[in-house]
Amino acid sequence: MSQRTPPAWQSALFARRTLGMIRGLEAVRAAHAALGRPAAGVPVVHVVGTNGKGSTSAMVAHALRRRGHRVGLYTSPHLHRVGERIRIDGAALSDAAMQALVDRVLAVEGPALPRALTFFEILTVAALLAFAEAGVEVMVLETGLGGRLDATGVVPATVTLMTPIDLDHQAYLGDTIEAIAGEKAAVMRDGAPVFSAPQQPAAAAVLRAAAAEHGVVLRFVEPLARAPAGLPGEHQRVNGALALAGAQAIDAAVAASDLDGVHWPARCERVTSGGGTVVFDAGHNPHGIAALVTWLEGQPHPRRALVFGCLADKDAPGMLAQLRRLGAPLWLVPPAPDAYDLGALAGADSTLFADADAPEFRAAWDAHLAAGGEIVVCGSHMLVGRLRGEVLGEAADEVALTDPLARR
Repeated sequence: MSQRTPPAWQSALFARRTLGMIRGLEAVRAAHAALGRPAAGVPVVHVVGTNGKGSTSAMVAHALRRRGHRVGLYTSPHLHRVGERIRIDGAALSDAAMQALVDRVLAVEGPALPRALTFFEILTVAALLAFAEAGVEVMVLETGLGGRLDATGVVPATVTLMTPIDLDHQAYLGDTIEAIAGEKAAVMRDGAPVFSAPQQPAAAAVLRAAAAEHGVVLRFVEPLARAPAGLPGEHQRVNGALALAGAQAIDAAVAASDLDGVHWPARCERVTSGGGTVVFDAGHNPHGIAALVTWLEGQPHPRRALVFGCLADKDAPGMLAQLRRLGAPLWLVPPAPDAYDLGALAGADSTLFADADAPEFRAAWDAHLAAGGEIVVCGSHMLVGRLRGEVLGEAADEVALTDPLARR
């Protein structure tokens, strides 16, 4: 991998990853105020939940753009470049634009702020700056983690969308569905109406109780008749219904057909390569992998291999249990030095590789595709981003090539 020195702004930004997740909005609110509260008053579609946030956010933005609205879209994480997280009318910000924004946000740190800003807080304020200066008419903001203390809550929501809630990030959000749902449901303090995907009973009960406590209108959507063209998989019927409700809350003229044509990378994304095909999917918990497996079961392939790796804080056993439903050979590839130790989970159906640079892995990859096979890559944004970038020729941030935290 490249070892070139990254630009100063990338180093300064990614250095904040060492701060981890700091809970509380006091610093991001102070930074937002110091910069003049950019984008205050712009309508906000706030997308909260565990799985499907990125797809749902992308569909809301796509549908509103088709109706002529100028839209700012803020999502995380990125696959290749940090500028992918901030999009204006579908276009990701350039490195030069990101440098200018990050520099401006960092310049307000000091006595006016109670503490240093985290990586995510810097990017959130940078996104609001970018959207304000671009004159967007609506912002679609995806939470990074949780909801109650997420930096995206620095601006109030016009409408909140709650995607399926499941176990993930337990170290920060709690070990039960009820605890995690409570963190997500706390965004209802804004008073904005909430549309929710169908939820597990425990999560649904928490959402209903929070809606009653805050006097918020809560509605559960029904899946669309079909997935929007551009995002395959039965699970996208739910995400699409949620996106449609959110877009219609901004513009009642939006129709289900306005969701068609959306593209969001690494969501059941199939591309041709080396004589075969590669499927990239960013699913990184059992619920997300189950949705991928269900889709793959409806897309049989006689020569399929599964490339899987994840970081140490993820549920690798749960994800592998889902993947093994397919009966395909598993290639276990750690995505980073702090990856889950997959050796204990290997079996007769598995081959363990040192990493994605291992000559044995590269040889297996090339031979499998040359024989017309299909390779499915999943389990980690970092692993998917690395291999997708190589297949499609997508340039990556220099820091993202070497920092294990860069594409969680």
